[in-house]
Amino acid sequence: MKKRTMVIVLLAGMLTISTSKALADNEPVLASVEWVLAKINPLNDRVTKLEQRVQQLEQEVEKLKQQLEAAK
Repeated sequence: MKKRTMVIVLLAGMLTISTSKALADNEPVLASVEWVLAKINPLNDRVTKLEQRVQQLEQEVEKLKQQLEAAK
């Protein structure tokens, strides 16, 4: 009798958990625009700085190529 009760309780618990997960999947949480921008802006700033650094390094490489060509 105890085994049957335990099995019924476990099945009921599994059913409850799977039902609540299904409900959570159907109700997405929306983020505010301010929150999204707060998360994106630091990354955007970092990408901008990295792009500027890449451009600077490309210019230095071109300058070094020209110096190498002139030394030949």
